[in-house]
Amino acid sequence: MSAPAEAALDALRKALGDGLQSCSLDGGTLRLQVASASLHQAALHLRDADGLRFDYPGDLFAWDTGERFVVVYRLWSTTLSQTALLRVELEREGAAVASVTDIWPGMNWHEREVYDLYGIEIVGHPDAGDPTRMRILLPKDWEGFPFRKDYVPVFSGDPLHGPQETN
Repeated sequence: MSAPAEAALDALRKALGDGLQSCSLDGGTLRLQVASASLHQAALHLRDADGLRFDYPGDLFAWDTGERFVVVYRLWSTTLSQTALLRVELEREGAAVASVTDIWPGMNWHEREVYDLYGIEIVGHPDAGDPTRMRILLPKDWEGFPFRKDYVPVFSGDPLHGPQETN
């Protein structure tokens, strides 16, 4: 890793303190795990710090371990040709992360997808005040969040509204 990148990571360590839970470089990919409360500050630093400049939001995905949710942001630095994975683990009860759409507007639909499929609240998202506007893949009247391990489908009998029983 370059000297400017090392300096930027040292500044991030100082700024986040205990909020930065782990940081490693693995095969050219920067891997960071942060506390939920530190996510927005970490994302801002990754975009703006000299030596990092992760200016392209490649992807946002989540999964449910059954005990907690894991949310991962895949970022790309177009100037340095590097990838970063920014990871946050959330307790199932009241799972929420800060929106990063003010940092990377392209994350808007990705955040909506995470809400739609897992029910993870995206605090500060432009559409967060209206759950029906946060739906992006499922019908607005869909009940529950189908990618959660505790999801119990409500069979509607209508193929356009809700899951269907199959053989």
